[in-house]
Amino acid sequence: MEYLYRGVNEKLFYESKGKLSPKKMYQNFVAYACSGDPHAVCGSGVECGESNLNTVIFHQWEQKGFPTSGVSSSPNIKSARFYALCGGKAKKGYIFKLSIKELIKCGVSIYRVKNLVPIPAIPEDDEHILVAKDFGKIPELAIINIVPVKNAN
Repeated sequence: MEYLYRGVNEKLFYESKGKLSPKKMYQNFVAYACSGDPHAVCGSGVECGESNLNTVIFHQWEQKGFPTSGVSSSPNIKSARFYALCGGKAKKGYIFKLSIKELIKCGVSIYRVKNLVPIPAIPEDDEHILVAKDFGKIPELAIINIVPVKNAN
């Protein structure tokens, strides 16, 4: 695998000025969990206390959109297109093509959900969560190109 893809809708693309940014920029990529948390269920993989694994689990949990300093991506361009067009609801979106080699060179951490989470929310996406070393934008050097996509309807 050489590339990962990230689909964003037109509104988000313009709001972020064509950059790949997490939903929220935190000072880290760790989340705290304890018994009784809604996502701390048996078999979820959640660890007691703080960990990166907890954040990976929260990030993708039931596709609820919990804000983290991570950016979702997939090696599956069809998944990226689906998200870029909001499942067919948006007229236009954009797909970012990212070089894994450049992401690593830029110090971006890559968390492959299916290798860490016992039951991923959407297994067919093969989600990879990208976290910049400063927990902010994904470096432009890792972006190979940005392709606009349109809904056929």
